[in-house]
Amino acid sequence: MKKRRKVGKRKKVERDTTHRNNITIVERARGMEEALKYVALFLAFCLAFYLVYYFLRLRCSLSLLNDVTALILGGIFSLCGANVILKGATLSINGFGLEIIDECTAVFSSIVYCSAVLAYPTTLKKKCIGIALGVPALYTINIIRLFILTLIGIHHPEMFEFVHVYLWQASFIIFVVVIFLLWLNSIK
Repeated sequence: MKKRRKVGKRKKVERDTTHRNNITIVERARGMEEALKYVALFLAFCLAFYLVYYFLRLRCSLSLLNDVTALILGGIFSLCGANVILKGATLSINGFGLEIIDECTAVFSSIVYCSAVLAYPTTLKKKCIGIALGVPALYTINIIRLFILTLIGIHHPEMFEFVHVYLWQASFIIFVVVIFLLWLNSIK
C-alpha cells in the first residue's frame, strides 16, 4: 500500500508541475503579445512616415530643411570667424566644401524616434511632449555632429570619411535610443 501512495503522489506532483508550466507559458505569451504589438505599431508608424516622406520628396522639393541646416551650420561658423560661402544646401567653410543632404538633417532618426514614441502605450499628451522635446534635441545633436565633422574636415580631412560614416552614424543611433529612454523614464 505504501508503494501505491508514493506513486499516486508522484503523478499528482507531475500534474501540478505541468499545470504551473502551462500557466508560465500563457503568462509569457501575454507578455510577448504586448511586445509584438509594440513592434508591429513601431514598424507601421515607420513605414507610414517613410512613405509620406518619400511621397512628399517626389511631389515637391523638401530642400528647405537641408537649406536651413546649412544656414544654421554656416551661421555658427561665421560667428566663430570662419570664411563661409553658402549657396542653398551647399557651403564652403574655410575652403572645406559640404553639401547638406536629407541624411544630414536628422529627419530619418526623427522618424524612428517619433515612431517609437507613438507606438508606446501611454497618453497622447505624453507622446506629444516626447515628440516636442525629442525631435529638437535630435536636431540639436545633429547640428553639433555637423559642426564637429566640419572641424575634422577642415583640420584632418583624411579622417573625415571614417568619422562621418563609422563613428557618427553609429553614435546617432545611440542618441536616438538614449533620448527615447530618457522620455520613457520621465513618463513613469
